[in-house]
Amino acid sequence: MSNDEFIKEVMNGLKEQGYLMITDDFINQLIITLHANVTIINTMTKLAELETQMLGSLIPTGGRQVESLKNLSVKIAEIAFNVEDVRDEQR
Repeated sequence: MSNDEFIKEVMNGLKEQGYLMITDDFINQLIITLHANVTIINTMTKLAELETQMLGSLIPTGGRQVESLKNLSVKIAEIAFNVEDVRDEQR
């Protein structure tokens, strides 16, 4: 049995038992990407708030866009923290 076949067999066995093995590098990159997305969305939120203040009633959906971006930012941050918890538990 080759190393690749052995690794595949072990991984399949772990999956069948309910364990998911994800490398630390992948998890770390995922966390960095999620936090970067939160930063970008927060910047977009600030821009949308400024646009809404400057244009006022010309953009009737401005307030909804701001709230939507804020909610999206919170949800992505929650996912990032959950992924961090999974990483910590896996160690």
